[in-house]
This record gives sequence, C-alpha cells and structure tokens, in this order.
Amino acid sequence: MSFQITTSLILLFVSFLFGVTTTRSAPPCLDDQKDLLLALKTHLTFDSSLSTKLVGWNQSVECCANWGGVACDEAGHVTRLDLSHESIHGPIPSSQNHWEGLNRLEYLSMAYNSLTGELPRSLLTLPSLDDLDLSYNRLSGQLIDVVQPPRRLRNLDLSNNRFEGPIPGFIFKLAALSTLKLSANKFSGRLELDKFGKLTDLYALDLSYNDLTVSVSANFSLLSKLNSIMLASCNMKEVPDLKNQSRLLMLDLSDNHLSGEIPNWIWEVGNGYLRFLNLSHNKFSGLQKPYTFPFLLDVLDLHSNRLEGDIPVPPRRVYILDYSNNNFKSSIPVDFGNVLRSTLFFSVANNKLVGGIPESIRNATSLRGLNLSRNALTGPIPPLIGNLKDLQSLDLSVNLLIGSIPEELTNLTQLSLLNLSYNHLSGRIPKFQTSTELSFEGNEGLCGPPLKKTCA
Repeated sequence: MSFQITTSLILLFVSFLFGVTTTRSAPPCLDDQKDLLLALKTHLTFDSSLSTKLVGWNQSVECCANWGGVACDEAGHVTRLDLSHESIHGPIPSSQNHWEGLNRLEYLSMAYNSLTGELPRSLLTLPSLDDLDLSYNRLSGQLIDVVQPPRRLRNLDLSNNRFEGPIPGFIFKLAALSTLKLSANKFSGRLELDKFGKLTDLYALDLSYNDLTVSVSANFSLLSKLNSIMLASCNMKEVPDLKNQSRLLMLDLSDNHLSGEIPNWIWEVGNGYLRFLNLSHNKFSGLQKPYTFPFLLDVLDLHSNRLEGDIPVPPRRVYILDYSNNNFKSSIPVDFGNVLRSTLFFSVANNKLVGGIPESIRNATSLRGLNLSRNALTGPIPPLIGNLKDLQSLDLSVNLLIGSIPEELTNLTQLSLLNLSYNHLSGRIPKFQTSTELSFEGNEGLCGPPLKKTCA
C-alpha cells in the first residue's frame, strides 16, 4: 500500500513540476507589433461569424498571449502568424507598410481561405521567413521574380491556386528550400528538372497538375535528400532517372505520356523502401522483368495503363492496390487472397481476367473495397467472402459468375455498395440491408426482392 501511495505522490509531484516549467507566461507584445497586426486586420475581409482568430484581435487584449494564431519571441516580436481557415476573402494587403515591420516573422499561413488577386512582393521579401503556406485559395496571376528572396525560406506551399505563367527564377535560388508545393495551378512552359539541382536540401517536390512540360535531366540525381516527388500531369514522355534517389519514399508520375515497360530499377529507388507509387493514367505495356516489389510498399496504383500478361502478385503489406483498366489476361492466383491480408482496397476491374475467384480471398479480412468487375471470371461466388466483415463496397458485376448468391454475404453488414449485376447468377436473392434492383439486374435466373420477378 505504501508503495502505491508513494508512487502516486511521485507522479503527482512530477506532473506538477512539469506543468510549472512548461506553462511560462507569454512575452508581452511590442506596441508596434500589435499596431501592425491591427492594421493588417482592418485590411482583411473576413466573416466574423466563422472566424476563430481574427475576430478576437483587439487593442485591449495582449496579442502574444491571447490573440489566436499569433506567437512571439521572448522580446515580443511576432514570429508566427497562422490565419488559415479564417474565411478570409479578397486580396492580401500588398502595401509594404503592412509587412515590413514583421521582420522577425518566421511562419505565415493563410491557407484554406478564399484569397484572390496576386501574391504581393512584400511577402516574398520578409527577411526571417522560414515557412510560407498560401495553399487552397484563389490567388492568380504570375509570380513576380524577386531579386532578394528570403534566404531562410525552407517550406513554400502555393498549391491549389490559380497562378500562371512560368515558374519564376527566384525559386531555384532558395538554397535552404526543403519543401516546394506548386501543384494544382496554371503554371506553364517547359521546365527542366536540372534547374532544381542547386536546391540540395530539397526534401519534397510537387509540380503536379499544372500546364508544365517537364523534361528529364541528369543533374536531378544530385538531389540526394528527396523523400517525395510528385510529377502527375506534367506532360512527361520519359521516366526520370531516379536510380540514385536513396531516400525516396513517395513517387507520383501519373497522368503523363509514359510508355513501354515499367523499368525494373524503379522498385529499387529509396534503397527498396519505396512506400507510395502512382503510375496510373499512362501508356505502360508491361513490367520489365525481373522485378521485385518493395516489401514496405503501402500504395501501388497502376490503373489505366495498357499492362498485359499475368496479374502481378503484390507485396504482403500493401494497403491500396489498383490494377484496374488494363489488359491483364491471366487468372487470379489461387493464393492471391493470402497476400491481401493487410489490404484495404483492391481493384482489378475492367481487365480480361479468366478463371474463378480464389477461395483464399476469405483471408483478405482487412478489405474495405473489392472490385473485380468487368472481367471474364467464371464459377460461383465464394461463400467465405462473407468473412470480410469490414467490407463496404463489393463489385463483381459484368462477369460470367454462376450459381446462387451465397447467404453468407448477408453477414457483410458494413456494405454500402453491392453490385452483382450482369452475371449468370440464379435462385432467390438473400435479404441484404443495402441493395437495389440495380445490384442484381442482368441475371435472368435471379428472383425475389428487390427484383420484380417472383420466385416459383
């Protein structure tokens, strides 16, 4: 008993000490900093009924301690300003007077608002800026090339806006840059990847979904710290040489014009520790052999290519696996379900697969979505699919399946989508919690609700 009491007292005392040492009062806000922020507020248009930060900024309240989204250093200079999700609309105040006094500002986020207009030059000249996030707005126009951009800038996120024109030269001079996200804009022109060759600290690069034409270059391999490369919809015609990217974990080359075989070296990037690979919406015809999938691969998306031959057996820990919209013509291997034990979503829809659904599918107990539709699969529906208790979507439509619908499928209580249409199924339809006539149409031998055909 005494040991328990002593332990409790010690824990209480430690937590008290911890609380005392970590709850120091915030430094007082310098008057000029408060005035600058209040002036900024008056030039921002926002919905006060939705605001959780700006609405509380007023002269009577200490800004460093009590203003939402504001943090200061020990001297009372504003160092962090988070105005994300504030329902701000209209332009960013562009006057140098609104920003030049915030010369200790290290972090600025105005993401997830409805900002419009151009990006003010004054934001790109803040000397201490380390992190700038203006993503998910409606900013537009061309980015102004800045002669002296912030030398310390490490993270720049301008994604999901409407910026246009070429990527300005100052971006390639940001020597400290670690993360660059420019996706989902209207940037245009030709861009050689070797322009990023001097950004030796670059960790994540996302140029996806612009109007850029990105070309391959040898100097890109000099960026040895890259962890994530996202180049979807970049009008690429060649797979970039990434053999030397020893730290790469995430790669997206989807929605390009890549053709031929998927090179077998791609599975070795990141020293075989690749976690995410999206090669969908290209013109790949096959997988160069021999190949070995990375054993830690979480997401493998090869859908909407022209892949032929046998269906590839994935690594055992893959969570998302999409082979749909290809030309695979083999049967599904008998033990395929055994390698899907951790898989959450698997689709091989719209191929030319033959043979039956393997009984081993019962072991894919983590599945939330299973889509085998639009193939030439034959035989009965395995009753043990009813073991997949977490299944939310099951699509076996447009195949050549025969026999009755197993009663065990009614155990799938999480199903929100069931499609068994256009097969050769027969017999009475079991009672499902969620199904419509569309789930079963095109099976002449089926009867009973929700179909209008009664059973004899």
